[in-house]
Amino acid sequence: MKKISIVLLVIAVTLSGYSKELSLDEAINIALKNSYQLKAAKKKLKSKELEYKATKGIRWPTITFSEMFMRTNIPGWAMMNELNQHRLTMNSSSKYVDMTSFNILYPGMFQPPHYPEWNNWQTKIQFQVPIWAGGKIGTGIEMRKKEFEATKFDLQRTKQKVIYDVTKAYLGAVLAKEGIKLAKQAYKSVKKHYETAKVMYDNGLAIYADVLRAKVYLTKVKAKIAEAENQYLIAKRGLLLAMGVDNLDPAQIDVTGQLTFKMPEKDIKYWQEVAVSERPDLIALRTRVETARKYIDFQKADMLPTIGAFGYYQMDDRYNPFGTDGTGFTLGVALNWKIFDGFQAYNKYKAAKETYKQYSNLKKGFEEYIKFSVFKAYKELNTARNKLKAAEENLKYAEEVLKITEKRYKNQMASMIDLLDTQTMYDQIKFEKAKATYDANISLLELKYQSGKLKENNGGDK
Repeated sequence: MKKISIVLLVIAVTLSGYSKELSLDEAINIALKNSYQLKAAKKKLKSKELEYKATKGIRWPTITFSEMFMRTNIPGWAMMNELNQHRLTMNSSSKYVDMTSFNILYPGMFQPPHYPEWNNWQTKIQFQVPIWAGGKIGTGIEMRKKEFEATKFDLQRTKQKVIYDVTKAYLGAVLAKEGIKLAKQAYKSVKKHYETAKVMYDNGLAIYADVLRAKVYLTKVKAKIAEAENQYLIAKRGLLLAMGVDNLDPAQIDVTGQLTFKMPEKDIKYWQEVAVSERPDLIALRTRVETARKYIDFQKADMLPTIGAFGYYQMDDRYNPFGTDGTGFTLGVALNWKIFDGFQAYNKYKAAKETYKQYSNLKKGFEEYIKFSVFKAYKELNTARNKLKAAEENLKYAEEVLKITEKRYKNQMASMIDLLDTQTMYDQIKFEKAKATYDANISLLELKYQSGKLKENNGGDK
C-alpha cells in the first residue's frame, strides 16, 4: 500500500498536467516512507522486538490445559484409571488381579480376573515455573535485547543508505538538467555565430563555407539538446527508482536543485572520530560483540544444575469429559543436573569463547576499515575540490578566449573553424565545470555516508 504522500504526488501531477517540482527534501522524505529496502529493515526490527518479548516470557510460569480420552484393556492402565476415578474397591480390583486364593476365607467371593476394557476422560491443568537455570534465562533475555538494539542501528544505517542513494540520484538529475541548460546556451551562441557569418557573407566579408560550417555545427548542437533531454529523463527515472516510486512518469517531475558546492571546514581527524563514534553499523557490530560475550555465560549455564517447580490439578471420569468422578493435585520442586554428556556442554562453552574472540577481531578490523574508508573519501573530496577550482579557472580563460576569437572573426583575423573550435572548447569546459561541481558534491556525500553523518535532514550535519 503506497503512502499518502506518494498518492498526493501522483494526483497533483495528473490533475495539473504540468511537471511537479520536486526538491531533494521531498524526494528523501518520500523514499524514507516508500523504500522497499527500508520496509524490509523495519519488518526485521519488528521481528527482533517480538523475539525479545517472547524470550522475556520464559520467566513466567507455563500453564497447560489438556483433555484426554483413553480406552484400554491393559491391566495396569485400566486399573490405574479406575483408581483415579475413585471407583476401585477391593472387589473390583479382582478384575485385574487374581484374588481367588481369598475364597478360602470368603467362599465364592472372587472370580478369576478377566481384564475388562475401561474408559477414562482425563482433564488436567498443569504448570511449570523455572526457579534457577544457572543464569541462562537472564543471559538469554539480555542477548535478545542486545540483538534488538543492534537491529535498530542496522535500520539507521539502511536509512542512511536510502538517503545516500536518493541524494546521489537527485544530484545526477540536477546535472542532467544542467546539461540541457548548457546545450541550449551553446545553441544560442552558435546561432549567433551562424547569423554573424550570414551577415558577413552577405556583405562580402566571409566565404559561404563559413555559413555552412556554422549551420552544420548548429544542427549538431540541436541534436545535443535532444540527447541531454533524454539523459534527464533517464536520470529522473533512476531517481524515482531510488525513491521507491514505480507508478509515475519521469516526465511528470522536475528537480529544483542547483549545482552548488561548499567545502566543509572539518579536518580528516574530525570525520574519522565521528565515524568511529557514530556510524550505526559499527555500533551494531559492537553490540553484537557484547552479545557474543554473553553467549559464553549462556553456554556455561548448561554445566550447572537447574531448579524448577511444577504442579497440576487432575480430574478423571469414566463417562463424561470434564467429569469429576475423581480429582487430585500434585505439587513439587525438581533439581536436574546433567553430570556427564560426553563433554558437549564444555566444548560448546569453549566454542563460545572462540566466537567472542572472532567478533572482537572483526570489530577491530571493521574500525580500521572505516577509518580507511573515511580517509579515502576525504582525499577524494580534496581531489574533487581541486578539480572544481581548476574548472572554474579554465572557464574564465575560455570565456576570454571566446570573446577574443569572436572579435577576431568579425575583424577577419580568425576563421570560422577557429571560432567553432573555440566555442566547442568553451562549451566543453562549461560542462566540465558543472560535472566537477557534481563530483565534488558526490565526494562530500560519500564522506558523510562513510562517517555516518547522513541524517534525514537532507544528509546534513547535526
